[in-house]
Amino acid sequence: MTTQNRQPVLRCVLSNAAHPEYGQVTIPFPIPVMEYERTLELLAAMELGARLKRDCRVDELESGFPILKRLEKVGANLDELDYLARRLDGFDDYEAAQFQAMAVRLGTFDMTDFINLTFCCQQATVITDFSDLDAVGRQHYMTLEGGCASEEELEQVDGRAAALKLILNKHGTITPYGVVYDNGMELEKFYKEGGPFPDYLDREFVILLEASSGEGQSTLLVLPDSPARLERLLCRTGIRDSPQAHSRVVDSTLPGEVIRSIPSEHLSVNGLNRLCRAAERIAPEDLKTLVQLLTDKNQPSQGPSLGGLSM
Repeated sequence: MTTQNRQPVLRCVLSNAAHPEYGQVTIPFPIPVMEYERTLELLAAMELGARLKRDCRVDELESGFPILKRLEKVGANLDELDYLARRLDGFDDYEAAQFQAMAVRLGTFDMTDFINLTFCCQQATVITDFSDLDAVGRQHYMTLEGGCASEEELEQVDGRAAALKLILNKHGTITPYGVVYDNGMELEKFYKEGGPFPDYLDREFVILLEASSGEGQSTLLVLPDSPARLERLLCRTGIRDSPQAHSRVVDSTLPGEVIRSIPSEHLSVNGLNRLCRAAERIAPEDLKTLVQLLTDKNQPSQGPSLGGLSM
């Protein structure tokens, strides 16, 4: 579960629709942690890369998901493209067929709906090969069971009968990605444009941090990460500017004694992030010394200070 050596899920040629004379830039998604700030610099030179606005015109989009060509020639937000690519990066071939077939059935063209569909499409059944009805029926059974079933359960399933019941009694939609049956799936609104992204853990972490505000808003931060991305995520949730903002360590791969030594009432989120970056490169016995160096004892708080994210 790492992003360091990923192959791009999307490769987008972006431009500024208001200033075509600025030219184009090609960005691969997901954006590696170490490339995020450089990507922002490239876009800033073209007056692009707003935190919430869909200001990047997608001139071309290359992907193993042909349905996403529907995002071409419209405005897109950098972080939405990145989040969608991260979600799709974890899909297997069957989930890819479910996602694309349901996008056809639902008439999906908007980024918000594409993101939400990544959380719902697993409820649908897609038939890509009618030559093995037993396998079709078993796959349908697993889909109805949430994508998993024991070998004992599957042995009790009459796959051919289940497949014929589905094909003969339910309305399927023929798509380029197979015949899809929605099984009553509804497109739930997990994500709303401009809002926080649903929590999703797709890479290794040193510290998993939950940032929240007094208004009940929260988001999961995977450390280490780009400081710029952390700030943008917190601004997206509204937590960054909340006077009640605080955070807590949810999980960590650091040794227990190191975690217990972290003075969380003084150490900022940026400090925690630097600690995580260093922890990937130094011996565990050196971490306690590093914690002391990162601690700002002049900024007490109820938890790791979100104000430490200021650039």
